[in-house]
Amino acid sequence: MSIAPIDTGATQIVGIEATPRVAKTAGGESFGNVLSEARKAEADATTGAERFAKGDPTMGIHEVMIATEKANIAIRYATTVKNKALEAYRELMNTQV
Repeated sequence: MSIAPIDTGATQIVGIEATPRVAKTAGGESFGNVLSEARKAEADATTGAERFAKGDPTMGIHEVMIATEKANIAIRYATTVKNKALEAYRELMNTQV
């Protein structure tokens, strides 16, 4: 059994589909969405903290702390996903064919 090369026009890769795909997390969410959600959570936390610091009566300290913790979790999650993707990439690159 032999593996025929796949000709994609620009690059020839043996046995691997060369069509670019969006990286998905275990939950099926794309990595780009994970990053954009983390950025949004961070922006919401910053906005809430600024509103609280300016004395906005509708913004309580508990809301600021919740938004900050959500942003912290989202950023840690995005970092973990990135690290796992890099680890998988390195493992693939070290695989002997």
